[in-house]
Amino acid sequence: MTQSISPLDDTVIRFDAAAALLANREPNATPDAMLEMLVQAAWHGDFNPPCQYEDNDDDHSQRDDPDNWLRIPIEAPSASLTEGQVSLKPRPFKYYEGGCETLLSVMYCMRLLPGDQSAWDDLLNNGNGRMYLHGAQDALTALVGLPLNTYSEAGRAYFAGLYIPRRMLQAWLDQRSSRFLRLFNHDQASDHHPITEPANDRHSHAAQTRRGRPTLGAWPSIAAWALELNESDPDMPRKELAGRLYERALQEFDAADVPNETTILRRLAGMLDNREPPMRGDA
Repeated sequence: MTQSISPLDDTVIRFDAAAALLANREPNATPDAMLEMLVQAAWHGDFNPPCQYEDNDDDHSQRDDPDNWLRIPIEAPSASLTEGQVSLKPRPFKYYEGGCETLLSVMYCMRLLPGDQSAWDDLLNNGNGRMYLHGAQDALTALVGLPLNTYSEAGRAYFAGLYIPRRMLQAWLDQRSSRFLRLFNHDQASDHHPITEPANDRHSHAAQTRRGRPTLGAWPSIAAWALELNESDPDMPRKELAGRLYERALQEFDAADVPNETTILRRLAGMLDNREPPMRGDA
């Protein structure tokens, strides 16, 4: 988790900045078309980190590499804001590392998915014996096929503000086309393709550094669920809340991606009371 991402951070790039660069390199495409391509790839899982039990990642070094995770903004909880800030829209955001299911959970909770919200409730909400995000695979498959113009202005703005590691994006592009070689390798800009650089697109020779282990896979969803449950029942004892979050996470994630109940309880203050939330690898 990080409070903010600087536009001068040349290891990552916003989706809208990446789309602008791609469109500048590809004359037959618009920035919106390129943004739609990135969004559909995200829903498809192309930007997910390696699975917990990847055959060629026995030591989890690839999964733990921050260059293999999207940066997803999550709205600050009401409890972390002053009385005067609670009614603000939008609220401040913090960035968490996650994949397509985290993105789905956050956008669903924020009512940013396109179309009829009640239909998404039927597919994703818990109740009547169903788990939260029980229809996630159906939802993700449907979202891959929805064009960008079906989203609200707020939804499109949310996509624009996602961050992706440059190295991840470049590897994904290189598997699909030779037209974008070295476009996002910030230390190897091509002289044959001059580009107009939007914000967050500085080419430098700064070395990329590892920044520790990424957040356990369940943390972003746990944070979103904690906000949802706390707002619906602010008087629920924290121990009970931690237990519910733990059980819910075990239903949705591999056990290796779920922090223990004691850690969730300890970190609830950070998620709900404006102290530091869980950091990378916290179990």
